[in-house]
Amino acid sequence: MRPIALLTDFGLADPYAGQLRAALARLAPGATLLDISHSVEPFAVSQAAFFLAASAPHFPSTAVFVCVVDPGVGSPRRIVGAHVPNAKGGQDILAPDNGLLGLLLGTPGIAPPRVFDLSDPASSYAASATFHGRDIFAPLAGRLSAGEQLEDMGREINPRELVRPDWAEARIHRKTREIDVHVLHVDRYGNCLLSLRAATPPPWPVTAVQMPWGQRRVVHQVRAYAQVPEGGVGFLTGSQGFFELAANQASAAVILGLRRGDALRLVWEE
Repeated sequence: MRPIALLTDFGLADPYAGQLRAALARLAPGATLLDISHSVEPFAVSQAAFFLAASAPHFPSTAVFVCVVDPGVGSPRRIVGAHVPNAKGGQDILAPDNGLLGLLLGTPGIAPPRVFDLSDPASSYAASATFHGRDIFAPLAGRLSAGEQLEDMGREINPRELVRPDWAEARIHRKTREIDVHVLHVDRYGNCLLSLRAATPPPWPVTAVQMPWGQRRVVHQVRAYAQVPEGGVGFLTGSQGFFELAANQASAAVILGLRRGDALRLVWEE
């Protein structure tokens, strides 16, 4: 059976992640269960989208991803499945249509994905109105793990129909040499991961960052954390495929006063 990877905001203190894993163990007993994270902040779709886009390339090429960060659970929002083809067949991703797929499907260089609306098969399951992860996503994942194809489970739709929030891409202003980005994630070290991909670097040096409240702060474009001057903030490509703001053995988030979700402007001051 195909391996199944899990990404949720369930946390580990409550029984939800365990119940999801138990449902999958029952429905797909031969599948290896893997975890991206269960510690996405509650309702933080942008953070989940970052975790998925950063992690999927490191998971098995035939993995089925169950992504349940779903503030709209029980509403008319769609459940969708995306197939990203590769040399070994491809990865399948199950998620609510709330923007969670936006970063992954926009990854430069990936094969064109196919997307399917799974709302009809999802409606056939007896499900709690508040726990579609266990009652709907798990059965769908079990079917995929056992060999069914998304094209046999739902109606194909144009990927452009998916919800795509503003935070899903950086906006480049060439005349003013500025780039609008969002903080997708602040990691445990205080590094601020941005919605600017390493594969599409800025066409000019970044020398400052403009905060949501208008203040500008000088940043140093570096290759490693150790190159950031003491007390300063660096701008660099991290290990996750996105640019980040970081400090040297300190928290860039604390230094700059930033939080996940903040909108920033990267600027070039000659």
